[in-house]
Amino acid sequence: MLRRLILTVCCAGLAQAQIWPESWHGSKRVKAAPVAPEDPALWAEYGGEAAERALYDGPVGRFAATAWRLQDATGALAWYQANRPAKCTPVRDSYTRCVTPGGMMLAHQNYVLLFEGWRPLEKELQEFYRAAPAMRSGGGLPYLPGYLPEKGLVRNSERYLLGVHSLSRFLPSVPPSIVGFEDGAEVQAGKLELGSTVADYAIFYYHTPQLARQREREFRKQPGWLVKRSYVLVAVFPGGAPEALARPVLDALEWKAEVVRNEGTTPPPVPNVGGLLLGIFKLTGLLLLICFGGGCVFAFFAALLRRRRIRLYGNDDPMTVVRID
Repeated sequence: MLRRLILTVCCAGLAQAQIWPESWHGSKRVKAAPVAPEDPALWAEYGGEAAERALYDGPVGRFAATAWRLQDATGALAWYQANRPAKCTPVRDSYTRCVTPGGMMLAHQNYVLLFEGWRPLEKELQEFYRAAPAMRSGGGLPYLPGYLPEKGLVRNSERYLLGVHSLSRFLPSVPPSIVGFEDGAEVQAGKLELGSTVADYAIFYYHTPQLARQREREFRKQPGWLVKRSYVLVAVFPGGAPEALARPVLDALEWKAEVVRNEGTTPPPVPNVGGLLLGIFKLTGLLLLICFGGGCVFAFFAALLRRRRIRLYGNDDPMTVVRID
């Protein structure tokens, strides 16, 4: 019954999907149709709203574009990690974009976009962003992906977990009862190469240090698990990892808090009204002096020209009048 309800909700949302514009950067939309997710339960858990695939034809040739719209940027990141192609090469200094030989996949705010047959440039993407319906960040990207170590990380093995279904699908070795999704927990999981072993590695985020401490105790009760807590983060190797190689990874985990604190500052000085009036008088006097000096210079040259005119013509009037009687 629950699965049927999820399918009904997803289909209702997909039926109303209208994401791709009729024309985009000179290309015309040939065909568009809603996209049904392969895993409706995962789509619902990540907050999926609408999905659409469109075919375009234009100056850049024929290409396909698929868009998934989710509730916020966290859900979009999770959907991007779960659905990017296995051979998609991550873009340098970005964990929300990767490229394939003939296309690209990326997450932007609450959208996940897949292009096949064309890689749009940033200005072309910005053109789509301005036209995309209901684009929003929903609080921005989470910080957890940045805590995964780069050394030894298996490419495209990252998975962001937001509930029981994604946990059972991508990290089945962890019992859902001890994670604490009901308290708002979020998990960034990945696979690490530790020598000849590939081990699951997960970082759990909790809203308070007290919740993290409680969950840490539950994790340590699991046989064979390696655990470390750093403030609101709990890092776990859920079994099967060589301790000598896994321990340095755990020791490197440190919570980096960003604190914004408002502090009282010295109020700005009171404006000096007397000095302002004095400055106005000085400026007025300077302008009057410039006007007076300019008038004197003009009068001097005018008088000089008049004198020269008298010497040349003998009178003040240069016009000669001839009277004929």
